[in-house]
Amino acid sequence: MSVTVVEVAPRGEGAAYTLTGELIVPRLVARRGRHVEVALVAGRAMLLPGDHVDLRIRVGAGCTLSLVDIGGLVVYGRPGLGDEPSGWRAEITLAPGARLTWEGLPTVITADGELVRSTVVRVAPGASVALRETLVLGRTGETGGRLRSDLDATDAEGPLLRESLEVHGDRPEPGVLGKSRVMDSIVVLGERLDPVDETGIARLDLAGAGTTLRYLGDAAHHSALGELWRTAAGKRREEVLACAV
Repeated sequence: MSVTVVEVAPRGEGAAYTLTGELIVPRLVARRGRHVEVALVAGRAMLLPGDHVDLRIRVGAGCTLSLVDIGGLVVYGRPGLGDEPSGWRAEITLAPGARLTWEGLPTVITADGELVRSTVVRVAPGASVALRETLVLGRTGETGGRLRSDLDATDAEGPLLRESLEVHGDRPEPGVLGKSRVMDSIVVLGERLDPVDETGIARLDLAGAGTTLRYLGDAAHHSALGELWRTAAGKRREEVLACAV
């Protein structure tokens, strides 16, 4: 297992940070006040069968972390060999008043690939997180392999969002993804997303503080969530920089 750590903590009027990792390497992009920007870079071709990545993201009180993936993730496999699935786990912990924006690029599960993926989010009072994730079954012309993806988010009141997706590219299931091979999502926790143009997407406002937007389709570039993400992320960035001045 390869562990990647991205940790931001308040220090005086600014922020201290810890960045470590091998399979996924975090690189500092910028730091301004208590706002830190970090890029996540693949250390090599990944994910290969049996690769396991464990990301531990911690944002301290009053700090803001902006994460961006550099290059998407491709899950490879070898036909008929019964390889161990690849694993990807992210554990996100937000202290009071912390903010996280994570722009994830597409994760593609090839025809022979198998991925077990999980995200755990803990949101303290006054904290918020905005995540973008795009899951794609197969490269162009492929049906895609096996995927299990879980999300478990809680705040001080209890569960915010718990969901699980389990699919196989060559066995489409009605009521899950159907014939779609792309699931593009924006997940906002700790606050409600403002009204947006929801043409072609599904919106769910959670019982607690949070909103999900989701697109199902055949191609990631057809998703309306790209422009919505750029608008929402840009607004959050402007707010952060205004506070940092």
